[in-house]
Amino acid sequence: MANVLIGICGGIASYKVCDLIRDLKREGYNVKTILTPFAEKFLSPMTFETLSGNKSYTDKDWPKEPLAHINLARWADAFLIAPTTANTISKIACGIADNLLTTTVLAYGKALIVAPAMNTVMYKAPQVQENLNKLKEIGHIVVEPEFGVLACEEVGEGKLASKERLIDWIYYYLEEKGLKGKKVLITCGATKEYIDPVRFISNESSGEMGFSLAKICRWKGAQVKVIAGFTTAQEPPEIEIKRVKTAEEMRKKVLENFDWSDIVIMNAAVSDFKPVKTESKKIKKKERITLELVKNVDILEELGKIKERKILVGFALESERLIEHAREKLIRKNLDLIVANPAEVMGTKHHKGFLITKEEIKEFSFSSKLESARFIVEYLVGKFLQGGG
Repeated sequence: MANVLIGICGGIASYKVCDLIRDLKREGYNVKTILTPFAEKFLSPMTFETLSGNKSYTDKDWPKEPLAHINLARWADAFLIAPTTANTISKIACGIADNLLTTTVLAYGKALIVAPAMNTVMYKAPQVQENLNKLKEIGHIVVEPEFGVLACEEVGEGKLASKERLIDWIYYYLEEKGLKGKKVLITCGATKEYIDPVRFISNESSGEMGFSLAKICRWKGAQVKVIAGFTTAQEPPEIEIKRVKTAEEMRKKVLENFDWSDIVIMNAAVSDFKPVKTESKKIKKKERITLELVKNVDILEELGKIKERKILVGFALESERLIEHAREKLIRKNLDLIVANPAEVMGTKHHKGFLITKEEIKEFSFSSKLESARFIVEYLVGKFLQGGG
C-alpha cells in the first residue's frame, strides 16, 4: 500500500489527526508525520509515533538527519498537511522554507493535499484566500474546511475537514485518472411507490453499490453526479447527490441530466410497478384490500433508444436464469454493459455476479461492493475507453 506523509501544524484541530492516522493504518497505508514547532505544543511526537508505528519528525531531527526533508519527500506517495494553519499556507504560497515541514514541501515538488483549519474570520481574510488561490493555481488540492462551531465558540467555516473527506482525497490523489474529462451519471438506491401518504412499495436496496461506483469514478478523475432514491449506505463525500422518491421522479431527473453525461450507470433498484391510484389520506385498517398496480416506465430501456454515442451500463438482479435474462436485457435495452447479480446480494456487503457485453462474460466475486465497483469501472475503462473493445 502507498506511503502517506502527514504534515501537522500548530492548531487545536491537530488532535483529529490521531483518528485519521488510525484509520489510514487500518486501510493498509504506511504513515509518517512531520510536526511544526508549534504543533509540538499541542501533541507530542510520541503520540503520532505510537499511532503510526513510524518515527515522527520535528525540527529537532535535522541536526541528526540533515537530509530528512529530501528523504521524506522521496518516500511519500501522497503528502497531506492537516491541519494547515494560515501561517503555513502563507509560507507554502510564497515558497518560504524555514522549518522541516515547509522545506520538505519544496523538496516534494508535486501536488500537496492541503486541509486548512482556523477561526472563520482568519479563514475568510483576503490574504489567506489569496494564498489559498495561489496554492490551487500551482496545482495543490485544497480540501475546504467545514461549517460548524469552532474551538473559539464562533460559528462558521473553519473546521478541519472530516477524516472521511481527507481519506477520500488521499484515494483520489493516488488513483490513476482513467476517467479524466468524463462526466458520469449514476443512479442508486430504492424508489418508493406510494399507496397512501405513509405506505409504499419498495425494496431492500441500500445504495452502497451505486455510492461505491461514484467513489471509484471520482477517484479516477470523472465529474460525477448521483441520482439517489432511498438509501441506508453512507453518502460519498465530494459528490453531487440529487434525491428523488418515486420512479417517475427518478426518470425526470435522469432525463434532465442525460445530455450532460458521457457515461450513464443505472444501478438504482427502480420499482417495476406502482399503484394505479395513490390515496390522499391514510387507508383505514380493514380485513382485506385490493391493490391494483400498473407497470412503471422502464427508464433504462428509454435511455437505450436515445443514447447515441454514450456508454450505457445497466444492472440485472435475478433469482433464476441469471445470465440468460441479463443477456436478453442487454440486447433489448441497447446497453454496452450489464452487471448481472443474483438476488441474494441486495442489501449485503458481499457482492458477486457477472459482467456481460455482446462479446464476453466475466464472473466476479468480492468481499465488498467497493472492490466490485473498482472491478466494474476498470473493466469499463479498459473495454470502452482504451480501445479494449
